[in-house]
Amino acid sequence: MKFKDIIGNTELKTQLINSVENNRLSHSQLFLGKSGGPKLAFAFAFAQYINCTNKTTLDSCGECQSCMKHNKLIHPDLHLVFPVLSINGIKKAVSDNFTKEWRQEVLNNPYLNLHNWFDIFSSENKTGKTGYIYTQESDNLHKKLSLKHYESEYRVVIIWIPEKMQTVTSNKLLKLLEEPPQKTIFLLVSENSELLLNTILSRLQILKIKNYSSKEKTEILQNKFPEKGVIKLEKSLIYSDGNLGDAIHVLESDIITDDNFDDFQIWMRLCYSANIQEIVKWVNERTKKGRRNQSVFLKYSLKMVRNCLIIHFSDPNTLNITENEKKFLSKFHPFIHEGNISEISEKMEESIKNIERNANSKIIFYELSLQLMILLKVNRKFVE
Repeated sequence: MKFKDIIGNTELKTQLINSVENNRLSHSQLFLGKSGGPKLAFAFAFAQYINCTNKTTLDSCGECQSCMKHNKLIHPDLHLVFPVLSINGIKKAVSDNFTKEWRQEVLNNPYLNLHNWFDIFSSENKTGKTGYIYTQESDNLHKKLSLKHYESEYRVVIIWIPEKMQTVTSNKLLKLLEEPPQKTIFLLVSENSELLLNTILSRLQILKIKNYSSKEKTEILQNKFPEKGVIKLEKSLIYSDGNLGDAIHVLESDIITDDNFDDFQIWMRLCYSANIQEIVKWVNERTKKGRRNQSVFLKYSLKMVRNCLIIHFSDPNTLNITENEKKFLSKFHPFIHEGNISEISEKMEESIKNIERNANSKIIFYELSLQLMILLKVNRKFVE
């Protein structure tokens, strides 16, 4: 990846290029930014620039052997570390055993989120385990860095989401940062620096990566999905709460469909009528769909619930919804009001987080349905 492939953050690009040009390259840097932002893309572009054999004062050449290998993330002096899930002993829980899959995911979507990445484990992992950068990873990295460089002046280690390191892993990384191997650059790509050890943070040059604006996100999606209509692109960002990595995943999964609306209608009617038998059937059918689909559906439902409250105070024609959605909400919105909107929203948001943490989706949907049965019956006149 070249710097020109990343929109915005012009000052940061200049800073990174100057650090190489002026031979002031820090051996340990932290690319810090929000989920779905361009922080990982910057780490890739910077790693490529560092070892480019024909670099300019503006960018890497993109054509030398080093650039061509970096562009495919297959350079032998580029080491990739990222969180993985332990798959019941099928594979050792180290990055090397999942590099092919991770490389494929991030090359397609450099704004990848952790829960999108863990989606690839869902067919093999049914235990709801939390992903980590395990202790074995640091042992593996120590062995790699004890060897000589293969072909480049610098060896670059990219650690994606280092806040998922186990404590022992963090302590072993600290030793590497304290006494770094010669000509080795560590690029940590984080979303939450507060979860890192203070002793590690103190040894890092912190670079804060600005997130994209709504206009820039739409531009990126239009370039990547020229065949998709503007309305669908905008909906993908709405369903993804503005998270670009999520939006790309949603569009590629093609799970923005009318089925979400149909399922939402049925679900709300079943919850209001307290039809337990039919709710169980609905949950069983709903949870047959993929985890990403379930997350998108809940985000859609949350958006629809919030639209109900808006209709209480403004013209429904101002909402970016279809005619069918508008027709249903015009009848349904009286059941969502100041007396229950906060709790309904909290329950849905909590369910989304639990789905994305690989929790049991049947239990989540069933418990949420029982809670909605109660909350939808809260009478507005008693809270006015």
